Amino acid sequence: MRLLNFGYFCGIFVFLLLGASLSPRAETAPDWVSTDQSKLRLISAVEGVKGLDSLRVGLQIKLAPGWKTYWRSPGDAGIPPLLDWSGSENLKSAEVLWPLPEEFDAYGFSSWGYHDEVVFPIDITLQEPGNPLDLKLRLQLGICEDVCIPYELEFTLTLDTKSAETTGDASIIEAFSRRVPEKIGSETAVLTQVMASRKDDRLFAVTATSTLPLNKPSIIVEGEDGTYFDLVSASLSADRRHVAFELEGHLPAKSDRISGQDITVTIFDGSVAGEADLRIE
Repeated sequence: MRLLNFGYFCGIFVFLLLGASLSPRAETAPDWVSTDQSKLRLISAVEGVKGLDSLRVGLQIKLAPGWKTYWRSPGDAGIPPLLDWSGSENLKSAEVLWPLPEEFDAYGFSSWGYHDEVVFPIDITLQEPGNPLDLKLRLQLGICEDVCIPYELEFTLTLDTKSAETTGDASIIEAFSRRVPEKIGSETAVLTQVMASRKDDRLFAVTATSTLPLNKPSIIVEGEDGTYFDLVSASLSADRRHVAFELEGHLPAKSDRISGQDITVTIFDGSVAGEADLRIE
């Protein structure tokens, strides 16, 4: 099982080949942007920013049957979403939260993404609390079936200072927020500890501890560009509260060594999901 390959060259090739000729068309509802395979909009959990210094919005994507889009690390093939907030006013920061994806296998390739519908929760921090927020988002993403079709779409969302009441979209943003893996070791996390340790120049182990018994835990490992990882084995302790993954790292250069590599691991098992940034010691 290949866990990650940042060389999504197939998707990028299609992007360069087709990207200039594709454009979205407006749907009847003014807050949606639609393509032949999807419709998308930028939504907010609150009506305005009165009394707030931060808030949560969401990028909602509805996909036609059989079509999918990708996670931040698409795997062997695919186009990750790229969000550009240039031109926004009163925006200090925008942090995208990534709901746990599912794995797609096709033609010997493995990728991570979403089908039917996904909402990416986005945590917004205001530059100047008390002033209106004007968001401008330029989004690049791939909508894929047998091939990936790239799109570049633009969205705006303006929130004034008259109210901070909850909107009707708050519930769907919250539903997908619950699918975002917790930070391993945080106060409410089921996965309490995780570490990565080198075994040789290519092999390393990731071990994690859970407060609840695990059934069949899985792992995704992300590294620097040009790096991918193969899962060699996974084993559970007798009480099923400790899991050990053995992995092989494929690094960009033959001279590279696994020790000292910075990685992000996402471990999940049913409703349990957690992630952590680690250095392989």
